[in-house]
Amino acid sequence: MLLSLLVKNYALIKETYVEFGDKLNVITGETGAGKSILISAICFALGERADKNNIRTGADSAQVQIVFDITNNKKVAEILDDLGFEKDNKLIISRKLSLDNKNDIRVNGNIVNLSMLRNITSNLIDIYGQHEHQALLDANSHITFLDNFIGEDLVPLKEQLSKLIDLKNETEKSITSLGGDETARAREKEFLQFSINEIIDANLSLDEEIELEDKKRKMQHTEKVVNSIHMAQDLLTESNLGSANLNIYNSIKSLERVSGIDSELDSLCERLKSVKIEIDDISQTLNDKANEYDYSEYDLNEIESRLDKIKSLKNKYGNSIEEILQYLKSSQDRLLLLEDSEFALEQLNAKLTQIKDQITSVCVNITQIRKEKSQEFSNLIVNELKQLGMGNSSFVVKFDEILPNKNGSDNVEFMFTANLGEPVKPLNKVISGGEMSRFMLAFKIVMGNVQNINTLIFDEIDSGISGVVSYQVGQKLAKLSRTTQILTVTHLATIASFADSHFQIEKSIQDGHTDSGLRKLDYKGEIGELARLAGGNVESKIGLAHAQELKEQANLFISNLK
Repeated sequence: MLLSLLVKNYALIKETYVEFGDKLNVITGETGAGKSILISAICFALGERADKNNIRTGADSAQVQIVFDITNNKKVAEILDDLGFEKDNKLIISRKLSLDNKNDIRVNGNIVNLSMLRNITSNLIDIYGQHEHQALLDANSHITFLDNFIGEDLVPLKEQLSKLIDLKNETEKSITSLGGDETARAREKEFLQFSINEIIDANLSLDEEIELEDKKRKMQHTEKVVNSIHMAQDLLTESNLGSANLNIYNSIKSLERVSGIDSELDSLCERLKSVKIEIDDISQTLNDKANEYDYSEYDLNEIESRLDKIKSLKNKYGNSIEEILQYLKSSQDRLLLLEDSEFALEQLNAKLTQIKDQITSVCVNITQIRKEKSQEFSNLIVNELKQLGMGNSSFVVKFDEILPNKNGSDNVEFMFTANLGEPVKPLNKVISGGEMSRFMLAFKIVMGNVQNINTLIFDEIDSGISGVVSYQVGQKLAKLSRTTQILTVTHLATIASFADSHFQIEKSIQDGHTDSGLRKLDYKGEIGELARLAGGNVESKIGLAHAQELKEQANLFISNLK
């Protein structure tokens, strides 16, 4: 339920604050006073598109704050819990828009984005007016509305259907896992066998690619490596004049001539002998290494061909040899499964046929109930529309068959015409704004508030009506407001007379600027406003008496509702 509204610097409103009642709240005022601005401000707080043109001239930002009592609103409580917000019986929504188009949105003090705000507010208020988005104009929601009207009769059938659909999906998944139909299975087996043969014929080993790349790298640098080895050998070998080996040999011989004279020189001589042994070993190793680089161009071509083969297999079956071998294993397992699946597939297909037959049977029962109840639903809607001044209206529920899903096999769409002799057409194509407000009023009465939305706002509910019909609309609003909080904007005294809380929006000039504000009327003020709405002089005794009579009649009707 909407408890209060605070508006600052929004369009013509500099600042206004109002607390709403829990039943029928009526808003009236002169044409152009700002009634539509007030509804726009509420929509802004609920998450509608922001427009910086709505910021009051001379102000840096516009702000709207709305407070709700959500004591009995389980959906909103669940959403707040999912968001990690502390739960309270009150929900405070504040939205501020600056000239630089920056949005500051808070819910109970927590910063939220626009998507989060809309998710929360979608379960708080329904606003019905000429320019507002209507849930009923979305044909996809019509089947939900119809099923909500039908109620418990469909619940067990839809639960049964849901389980059958799940079982059907699981069975189809199992059939697919076994290769599907015979043609698809044969095609898959052929592909698997080809892949298996190709990988087996390749005779891969895990480290093969690394080893081949290493050999390829060596081959590509054979000449450079061999030349370097030979140069190193020439510098080390004993046969070359000036080689390290020859110089060390001569050094050893020189020191051996003074052997036994100085123990330290003897030690150095032994160390030189060790160096010579190490150099001899290095020279031999270099020689062996040079022999390893004895490759031919044919060898290089063979390695490159093998690497190309591995690359081709990697493109098909995995990013590495390890993944290719894993693919081989899974393909062999899959092929074995397919070859042994004939009997299992036969059983699964028989099971699937049985499930589809059961689904068809349940869908037929659901459709039958829907069609029977839809006639009752249509009659009730039309009856309410007649009492709301739309006596020439026709309303039917159109059914089209679709593939079965968890909601049945029905595509449902509401068809409507307000004019005698005209064929019914999709509701969202033919209904006007004023008609939509009254249609929604009729719809809400018939549905018994099954949507669990605690607050309804009707804008232009009186569009195109007057006289007796307007009085009937007032009665309907009063009746509905006993269970659902209602805010309605009207210019008809007959409707306004049923207000439990009557608010007047007024326009004045303050410091050279136009300013609109909302105030709650006391009994005297209400009578004066009813007199003005009725077209009388607010100072006329006759006009005031007529207004007072309207209010007394409305109060009498309301008292009989309690």
